[in-house]
Amino acid sequence: MTATPASPEPAATPPERRRPRISRRAAHAVAAGILALAAALMAVDIARDSPTYDEPFHTTRGLALWWEGDSRLSFAHPPLANALQAAPGAARGAAVDLSGLRGWEQSDLVEVARGYGAKSYERARSDMLLGRAVTAALALLLGVYLYARSLRHGAVRALLVLGLYALHPMVLAHGHLTTTDLPIAVAFVIAVCEWQSYLTGGRPLRLVTAALALGAAMVTKFSALILPPAFALVALYAALRRAGRFSGLSWPRVAGGLARDAAVVLAVVLLVINASYGFQRTGWTVDRILAEPEPAHWLSSKQKGNLLDRSALLNALPGGLRLPLPYTYVFGTFSAAAHTRSNHGNYFFGGLHGPSPAYFPVLLVLKSPVGFLFLLGAGASLLRVRRRWPRLRTVALATAPALFMALAVRSQINLGVRHVLPMVPFLAMMAARGGAWLALRPRRAAARVPARLARFAAAGAAGLVAVEAVAATPHHLSHFNWLVGARAGHWVSMVGEDWGQDIASLGKALRERDASPVYYEAYGDWASAELSRAGVRHRRLRCNQELPRPAWVAIHATVDVRRRKPCAAIRDGAVREAVIDHHILVYRLEDAGASPPPKAPDDAADGDDVRE
Repeated sequence: MTATPASPEPAATPPERRRPRISRRAAHAVAAGILALAAALMAVDIARDSPTYDEPFHTTRGLALWWEGDSRLSFAHPPLANALQAAPGAARGAAVDLSGLRGWEQSDLVEVARGYGAKSYERARSDMLLGRAVTAALALLLGVYLYARSLRHGAVRALLVLGLYALHPMVLAHGHLTTTDLPIAVAFVIAVCEWQSYLTGGRPLRLVTAALALGAAMVTKFSALILPPAFALVALYAALRRAGRFSGLSWPRVAGGLARDAAVVLAVVLLVINASYGFQRTGWTVDRILAEPEPAHWLSSKQKGNLLDRSALLNALPGGLRLPLPYTYVFGTFSAAAHTRSNHGNYFFGGLHGPSPAYFPVLLVLKSPVGFLFLLGAGASLLRVRRRWPRLRTVALATAPALFMALAVRSQINLGVRHVLPMVPFLAMMAARGGAWLALRPRRAAARVPARLARFAAAGAAGLVAVEAVAATPHHLSHFNWLVGARAGHWVSMVGEDWGQDIASLGKALRERDASPVYYEAYGDWASAELSRAGVRHRRLRCNQELPRPAWVAIHATVDVRRRKPCAAIRDGAVREAVIDHHILVYRLEDAGASPPPKAPDDAADGDDVRE
């Protein structure tokens, strides 16, 4: 009998070709560690940061929904996120009668928020802090969603998505504030991803979850109004290509499927919008909407209370037509559209300019960690058009953020990079793809990049993201990446970086210098109360008046750079003693009869830069 030759042993995979394998259990443990680190960093920021300019409004708006059962204040922002953030504060202790405060009858949110803070500042501040915890929980929830969704691409890519998103300084900065910037990112991303899953897979449950997420986004912030046309464009693309859920269907069935999907989404979205407003003042005719006195809002005031009357769209509709939307939501929609044309903000590259299309792209780059940018570049290098028609999965995921960014660069609101926060998770997905490509090394790419170098680069870049996130604590709001640094970054942009979060640090700096008397120009309706809470007695600064000397003056650079004339109070004989986190200026005014102060050395001419 002839012996059968033994089959040769399979050749061992060369070390440089092996792919790192991570078990699901180990991946889950690492993911839990990333989330714990993000939670810890946000907890530090929550405890340290003073109330920002917008937080009193969001807090008061949400509390009005719970305590008064009234959505009249939810016109600048829809109510969902504020209701969630206010829930813990509303549930503890006795309710405060907001309806008895000045401005309630006129729906004047600014006056009501100011009155609530004046009535019980400690209570109002603690309610705001509880709202911050809710926002942080939502930020972590989106991290869990992105991680779970990305596991189908492998543990390495899923961990990269989670880490690049959760440890991005922009997410940490706005993930600990009682505002709508992080919640809209959560709803926006989930809506887009669920719509993609439905169109590519066709499961009915995904249609419901996509519609619910779309509705949640539209009652979180008005910038989500870009999502319905994005949904429609992607659905039409899938139908015309007969791809995804429309694959193999006849044209009549494709048309029927489109109509059914549109009806389901529309019904769910209208239900969510009306339910979030408590079904209040909904179903009004166009004539009644136009006749209703408008809320006290600065945009409406500029139009002498006739913001809606100037709308060509509303005036083109039949007067007897009933709109299935709450009046407050209708007014908010048109006021948001007017806001995008208001030329609001616009401090950029050292001065006041007209709206710049470079504003948001530049800030996205300068406020993203260096490691993040490296991996994003790797991910962008993988984008190739290999076919005449892009894949449905790609179109479904990219259309909404592309439209969102296109509108953002045309917007006249240059008030901080927070307005494009929904872009960060999508950029994190692209960067994670680049990082996974470097770490896992497809064989066909071996000749282009040495395997060990690629893995080292991917691990090093991901590690740098974590290091930069920790190093920026607790100054995530004013963070600029290591390419520019904080000082140069504040020359590029300052309005979104100084949001009032450093008032407690200002108080500490003034106490250490035994400053008295102190004149302070408040930046925000709770700012003066916060400085008093920090132990500094102060008086209101009026820049058009000369001050008695000696004295101390504290001015937010954000306010100062937008002033048409220099502040007369610090025009002569003022010595800059300190700069708090690059954007709060502290001056010492000498007595006119006193000898001039010693000249500061050149490297200290701008005063001590205080960062705590």
